[in-house]
Amino acid sequence: SFSEFDSVVVNQRIYTSCCFQGRQGGVEIYPWEDADYICLQNELPAPTAHEEKLKQQEIERAEKWLKMVKKWDKYKNSDRMVKRVYKGIPLQLRGRAWALMLDVDGAKKENEGKYEKMKEQARLCSSEIKQIDLDINRTFRNHIMFMDRFGRKAHYWGLFARFLQEVSYCQGMSQIAALLLMYMNEEDAFWALSQLLTNQKHAMHGFFVPGFPKLQRFQAHHDQIISKLVPKLKKHLDKEQMSAGIYSTKWFLQCFIDRTPFTLTLRLWDIFILEGERLLTAMSYTILKIHKKRLLKMSLEELREFLQERIAQTFFYSDDMIVEQLQASMAELRKMKLDLPPPDFCPLCG
Repeated sequence: SFSEFDSVVVNQRIYTSCCFQGRQGGVEIYPWEDADYICLQNELPAPTAHEEKLKQQEIERAEKWLKMVKKWDKYKNSDRMVKRVYKGIPLQLRGRAWALMLDVDGAKKENEGKYEKMKEQARLCSSEIKQIDLDINRTFRNHIMFMDRFGRKAHYWGLFARFLQEVSYCQGMSQIAALLLMYMNEEDAFWALSQLLTNQKHAMHGFFVPGFPKLQRFQAHHDQIISKLVPKLKKHLDKEQMSAGIYSTKWFLQCFIDRTPFTLTLRLWDIFILEGERLLTAMSYTILKIHKKRLLKMSLEELREFLQERIAQTFFYSDDMIVEQLQASMAELRKMKLDLPPPDFCPLCG
């Protein structure tokens, strides 16, 4: 007989199929679900002399990167490559550079045929597709690639869900995947995410498994850094009962996506992909250090609003200056052997 379980499975498959077919499958799209109404209809003003100069500098940097990418085995992990990453990877080559640093081609070779197989399985059924579909509707919807409610890039999420069955999908992962999709094709973005979750340098898997053990470890280490290096601020945060758990969760889970200006976020991701986890500890410290004077004057509610909601609009320095501050923080933490938490460090976990 047709059981209640069978009914759930059928409905799940219908929902998954609709998500893949989108408009073509007859799905109704509410006007507010499509973000293309915010696109500018008028032409932008002509660039200024300063903007033209910056454009020329970007072209020159892109040419240098192109040469380096073509001879990657020669340049990877070299001082020149590291220096250029900190200066910012040119927009046109960011996806290729990320793929090279994450060895996406190597992952594809090791798992030949697996991507297409998982893609087909994801079309049949994925237990997380409903939650992911809800998250798509709030993921970079003002970016042209994600304005279409059921656009081509959105098809990636079903495969994403299939891959994440061991970890289980967690809200926030969609932002990371979306960022990768802005600069890579779907297959490369899939394997880049796989590398970020599982390789030793980034090991983001630990941030998303049940209980969030790695998140707790990094937040506890962050508290230790603040106690040692900005004790006055730590005392104030404690007095106002503003714990790292309240304000730093997205910093660590998503590597500052939505918590820094977008252009700076891209620079931070360039460095995160190069350096791994130590970027997280150093940038968390840098944010508090930069805003220290303002934070010391704030009440609990002001701290919460500032650190959770307004922080991305409060970086009044250029991206270059913030990256310089970040490098200084990394050097300071490395010198004090605080750049990474010890593997077993988590006083909150017992």
